[in-house]
Amino acid sequence: MLEYLFESENADRLTRFFRARGSRARIIAPGWVRARIAAVDAQAAPELRASWTEDIESSAPTTEGNWNYIVVADDADRERAMIAKLAERGETKIHGLFRDVLPAILCGESNVSSGRQLPDLKRYAVLCLPRSGSRYLASVLDRHGLGAPKEHLREPLAKAITDGKLGFRNAVKGLERFGQRNGIFGTKLISSFLIKASHGDLSRLEGNIGWMAQRGYQFFYLDRPLNDAVISSYIASRLQKWHFFEQMDNATKDFLDKLEFDGDSALNEYIRFRAQKATFAYLGRRFSMPSFPYATLQDSIGSVVDAICNRLEVDQGSLIAGSASVPVSTRAESPTYGNFATALETMLQHNRNDIDSRTVKQLRTLVGIGRADAERMAAELNTG
Repeated sequence: MLEYLFESENADRLTRFFRARGSRARIIAPGWVRARIAAVDAQAAPELRASWTEDIESSAPTTEGNWNYIVVADDADRERAMIAKLAERGETKIHGLFRDVLPAILCGESNVSSGRQLPDLKRYAVLCLPRSGSRYLASVLDRHGLGAPKEHLREPLAKAITDGKLGFRNAVKGLERFGQRNGIFGTKLISSFLIKASHGDLSRLEGNIGWMAQRGYQFFYLDRPLNDAVISSYIASRLQKWHFFEQMDNATKDFLDKLEFDGDSALNEYIRFRAQKATFAYLGRRFSMPSFPYATLQDSIGSVVDAICNRLEVDQGSLIAGSASVPVSTRAESPTYGNFATALETMLQHNRNDIDSRTVKQLRTLVGIGRADAERMAAELNTG
């Protein structure tokens, strides 16, 4: 697990974090971690300023004042045990990679000492499938000061929760400490990562959402037409670009114009999305989540912001605004989206007799449920 963290999409931020530690930091980590950190940009900064050791029992160099200990262990269980040992020795400034460093980095914070748990924190989560407008909504909410919502739960956090033994609840508590603004913590729960962080098990998924509800979270479900979300994902994966913050350039338009529709890949994407939507539709009913149609985000984003403020019982005028970049819609700039949507609809008509059975099969794999439950969830999606 530890090697994965230093090879994940956040590896650069982890590296910068450890390189920036000063002479008061005492880092307990495997030797290869120090070697890897030291090797990065060694010419620009040849020496690491922090004190490093592999052995928790080794004495720190004699110095005045307390050390800031940072524990880097193979998983969260070992980290907790090492932190406990340091606490028994009377050390007071102790931080862990899983407990403190990772959530701080995912929240855009470099100072692990700044994390704090507010007793009256207001909490909310936006739930949706990929490509449902959550990045746009989160950016607008940030600019209105409704916390600093991000897609915290993705790789590597989902893997740290499961393989790294961090646990869902510990992960959320860690994010809350570093990711709040204006006394509000907001986050995005995208279907694929939330299901993965729940071990692909529907009962755990319900348990995690139930725990968040008891903790005071307000949930908001974004509902985009399935075919539109599928085509958006299908094209974005081929562009390897998930959001635009300015209009498309000519090279991107030319690339889109030359894309060819792959029916088998699109059908697989559709079934995958359909099973995830059936799962989230079930959660929406189970926990009475208010739903915002995608069209409302497009046509009346202000009403969505007002609705969330009302649910959180916050005065929008008292909030300090953030400065998140807001993505722009580029769908209208290329006919490829419309052409592919038509091709998908035609393909679904040709395969209509297999859609439900394939969805049921995918659901059973996705969230570990039996055939009868999967058939019921698929049927409820058809009638919802």
